Amino acid sequence: MKISTTRFGEIEVAEGQVYAFPEGILGFADLKRYAVFAPKAGPFQWLQSAEMPSLAFVVTDPSMFFPDYRVQVRPEDLAAIRLSDTAQGVVLVILTVPRDPKEITANLVGPLVFNAAEKLARQMVLADPKYATKHRLFPG
Repeated sequence: MKISTTRFGEIEVAEGQVYAFPEGILGFADLKRYAVFAPKAGPFQWLQSAEMPSLAFVVTDPSMFFPDYRVQVRPEDLAAIRLSDTAQGVVLVILTVPRDPKEITANLVGPLVFNAAEKLARQMVLADPKYATKHRLFPG
């Protein structure tokens, strides 16, 4: 499948890389399809809208930077993506990448949970006060 992007031009992604977000992502409720891909090896990937070429997020597996991070949600919050708990899915978080890479932050309040088998995903909103929307990847 080909997807137009403003960052990478037209890219080819496998159908298995495209996920439906039935509820969209916060702030982008009308956009439902996103591809997850990594243009090069490393801890960072892109979550690219298949419907809006200019919309893409840098994402990462939070456990690589925050080993104790846990997504605790009610089972009914996962029903829309056909998961019974987050351990069965893949969790990624959206990053904010400023000019200085040492200042990268992760949104630990709004993780993305993916059901790889069903190609469904949902952004969760956690109520845990120990997490922030701008949690530094590289503290100090």
